[in-house]
Amino acid sequence: MRPAGALRALLLALLVLAPGLPGASPVRAIAPPAPAGPELAPLPPCRYLDEMTRFREPSDWARTMLDTRLRLPRDYRAPGLVSVTRAGIAGSGKVRQLVIPDLTALARAARKAGFPLQVRSAWRSWETQEAVFAGWVRKSGYREALRYSARPGHSEHQLGTTLDLGPAAASRDPWEDGGMDRTPTGRWMRANAWRFGWVMSYPKGEEDRSCYGYEAWHWRYVGRETAAAVRESGLPLRVWLWRNSERLP
Repeated sequence: MRPAGALRALLLALLVLAPGLPGASPVRAIAPPAPAGPELAPLPPCRYLDEMTRFREPSDWARTMLDTRLRLPRDYRAPGLVSVTRAGIAGSGKVRQLVIPDLTALARAARKAGFPLQVRSAWRSWETQEAVFAGWVRKSGYREALRYSARPGHSEHQLGTTLDLGPAAASRDPWEDGGMDRTPTGRWMRANAWRFGWVMSYPKGEEDRSCYGYEAWHWRYVGRETAAAVRESGLPLRVWLWRNSERLP
């Protein structure tokens, strides 16, 4: 390994092993990817299409790529759905059981830091997402709805590993009036959620690459190793998955 590569690996290890956060136990970090070779096609531009995503089995939950052009099949069903309340977090909805341990750790750490969380939206079926998108079209018009709401099949919520989160004490939804972005809870999540396996899918300033507008409340669970690698890369999740999904189990 070259000295620069060794230093980068050491820095990543120090990030993952950062002390002081309850539940943030050490994890093995995914090695930084090799430079992209000529065989890797360029990231597809954001277009409103209906192409089936490649990794679409329920077991592919951590590497399934969904955006404005790639979607899940209509009959996709997330297995092992349980109530989010099993994680000791406020709110309602369902997630996959595999999410519960790290959601519990995230909720506990946020609460201890003084920023208790609340689930505002969790798993959605195709039919539910269809209704959600139609609601945003009625409220904001079709073109604006496309920026912040996924058409049915294109939503990460259908995976059963994605949550919309907000401050527990908030009476308004986190997407209202900038909501989550302007709160101490939002800042805490941006700094710490990755330690528990959660990644913000649509970060600020990345609409051209993430395909959606900034959503400070939208968090997808990918596991601690992958979340650490995504953070270390500095890439939006969509870009990281395009370059690395083949390497994930």
